[in-house]
Amino acid sequence: MRIVICVVLLWCSTFCLSSADDVLVRPAKAKQISAPSLSMTEAVASSPIRLTPNVSGIVLGTSCFYLADSTKALTLNDVLSPTTLSRFKRSAVSIPSFGLVKPTYWFVIRVQNTAPTVDDWLLEIAYPPLDSVEVFTHDSAGTWSSVVMGDMMPFSQRPVKTRTYVIPLALHDTLARTIIIRVNTESSMQMPMIIRHSAQFAESTARTELVYGLFFGIMLALVLYNGFLYVSLRSLYYAFYTFYIFASTLYLVVLNGYAQQYIWSNSPRFINYLNVGMVGMVIFSLALFAREFLRLRRFAPWMAKALLVAMAGGLAVALLGIVLPYQLGVQIGVVVNFITITLVVVSGALVWKRGNSSARYFFIAASFFLLGNIIFVLKTIGFLPSNIFTNHIVEIGLAIEGLLFAFALAERYRQFRIEKEAAQKEALRIEQEAKTQLEGKVEERTNELAKTNAEMQRQMVILNDQAVEIEMTNVELQEKNLLLEGLNREKNEFLGVAAHDLKNPLQTIIMNTSMIRRYAERMSEQQRDELLDRVEETSRRMHDIIEKLLDANAIESGTIELKSESVALVREVRSLVQDYMPKAAAKNITLHFEVQNENLCALADKNRAIQVVENLLSNAIKFSPHDKNVYVRMTTDELPTSHKPALCLAIRDEGPGLSGDDKEKLFGKFARLSARPTGGEHSTGLGLSIVKKLVEAMHGEIWCDSELGNGATFCVRLPSVQ
Repeated sequence: MRIVICVVLLWCSTFCLSSADDVLVRPAKAKQISAPSLSMTEAVASSPIRLTPNVSGIVLGTSCFYLADSTKALTLNDVLSPTTLSRFKRSAVSIPSFGLVKPTYWFVIRVQNTAPTVDDWLLEIAYPPLDSVEVFTHDSAGTWSSVVMGDMMPFSQRPVKTRTYVIPLALHDTLARTIIIRVNTESSMQMPMIIRHSAQFAESTARTELVYGLFFGIMLALVLYNGFLYVSLRSLYYAFYTFYIFASTLYLVVLNGYAQQYIWSNSPRFINYLNVGMVGMVIFSLALFAREFLRLRRFAPWMAKALLVAMAGGLAVALLGIVLPYQLGVQIGVVVNFITITLVVVSGALVWKRGNSSARYFFIAASFFLLGNIIFVLKTIGFLPSNIFTNHIVEIGLAIEGLLFAFALAERYRQFRIEKEAAQKEALRIEQEAKTQLEGKVEERTNELAKTNAEMQRQMVILNDQAVEIEMTNVELQEKNLLLEGLNREKNEFLGVAAHDLKNPLQTIIMNTSMIRRYAERMSEQQRDELLDRVEETSRRMHDIIEKLLDANAIESGTIELKSESVALVREVRSLVQDYMPKAAAKNITLHFEVQNENLCALADKNRAIQVVENLLSNAIKFSPHDKNVYVRMTTDELPTSHKPALCLAIRDEGPGLSGDDKEKLFGKFARLSARPTGGEHSTGLGLSIVKKLVEAMHGEIWCDSELGNGATFCVRLPSVQ
């Protein structure tokens, strides 16, 4: 086993060193940008950083200027204006750190090469979890160019193929040059920037890769070693510990940029999800390992239940990371992680106090892990400075924790061996005492008992496995039964709607066409036209019913296609109000239309947005008594889930309003409300269900405010075009 570990460590170190030798590749072609000539303010135009051949590397933190762009709308031209440049502030720390922030940050650096013959300078931004990094540079003629990279972009776009962001600087003369950097990220905003020669960069990269190679080699060796122990000893502790070490290592591989460099180079979104997903898996595996290793169901049952909840929380973080925004997923993961680690530390202390000596190593290891997480999070949110210690506290904590957990496992195995030896000695003493009389019989019975015990344990394992399988089968059957009941109920409702709402129109059509056919010669032209009008109106009603049934089926089956585009919804709503005025006038209902801004546009599918408004407006007229008013109002608002701008449409009627029972089933399929159309109109009970699903499919929301007897207001929020 030791030989295997040594081979793994040597392989990882050699791989990292060989990859470090190949990181410097031909730079990617920079994008040319049209920008005005540079005019620096007095503060920003202070003495540039002088690059001399004997400089080993310059940290740019205290020499750079920064600006937070909360609007995220500034361009290079805006930044180069004297007004904007005057707003830049000088960084007071060597590694600027702003924590979890939303604004775009701009950085300005002034450099001057004192020896043009030495022009192999490289600018490195050594923080991999930045979503987008755009570096603007200019040549001696004042022509600007830019290079864009980031962990949300394919790795192939990087001019220098490394896990960090490295940009070659073309400094072929002694002119002072300005470097402008724009950074966007949903993770922590940290900017460790350094300028050095390519040879020095290659040496530094080789050293870093060697250290990380040794670290990941140790982690891989721990995974393999404990995996072999699990296979040999069949102890679940080693399986859970192997799972935990693997998840933690994969998280660090993603966090430090190696996943994008070597594994999933063209899958930035998947890597971004892994950053959150692996946090959830670390939480899950740590809670699982602690729960089983400390035997909490025996020593602290309530803590066993708490860690079971923590395991569920870890799985939830891993799954929700797929749909939640990255920053929100990280924040939830941090909270669940702190709670889980705290529970693990308390569990270790309780079990140690109650006489389990192996728990002391576990408690110390978990305490180190908790301390390391606190330091890392405080660094991430900008409370602690970013330095070599805080940047690598996770790796340090994980290495110490892994070593202490290994000691804990060894102590557990030692206790097990001592207990086994004690039991063997006791059995030998008993055997020796009875040897003179019942030596043969005792030996025979002992063997029989050993065989019986082994068989019973085997049978218990089989029974447990069968019980789990039966339980899983029962759960699956219950879920399928519920699904079948729902489908059967929807089928019955569908047949009921078809039988009720399609039967009467069909009878009307049959009756009227039969009358025209039989008595056409006796009828006047006016009478025939009236009958044909009834047939046409009834056919349109049937078409409307069928179209709603098809829309409901398409939405349920996921086959409906929506095209997201900018829709001038004010113009479309105004046109719908005009179209429905004759229908409202037939009931002496007055339509009122009010708009906050004529230029309001929604980001939605045009036809489906019109369908939503038309359905709500038609319902308002349909359920309003005669001589009443219907108010249509359009304003701007904000989506509460994403805090993005939204267009809000409110349609208020003076109808009978909704009861509490009506509100509960308002947006359900085939819903039949207590209110009835006031002009003999028909309703399928599908309209509001379709409206809600269409609004949600266009990333909006819909609700109804109503009191019984005071009318109803239907409100729709749709994303708006900024």
